[in-house]
Amino acid sequence: MATVSVRDVNTDLSELVDEVIKGGSVTITRDGKPVAELVPVASEGTSDKEQKPNLVDFLKSFPEPGMVFERNPSPSRDLDL
Repeated sequence: MATVSVRDVNTDLSELVDEVIKGGSVTITRDGKPVAELVPVASEGTSDKEQKPNLVDFLKSFPEPGMVFERNPSPSRDLDL
């Protein structure tokens, strides 16, 4: 893991990206304090998108077969508008 200052990132970005591509990571500092980290992007096979449920598919699964919905028979509220 390399550590570079913000000033050095401006001049050495392509070398830093090459290091990250090879599997490393780069910590970027400002005034000696870490402020950002350059890390490789997850491969397509391990993307978070595959692990998260899809809202559209979830909504399409409702209503489940056999579910019966009944309207509430109580009268609706009267509103003064």
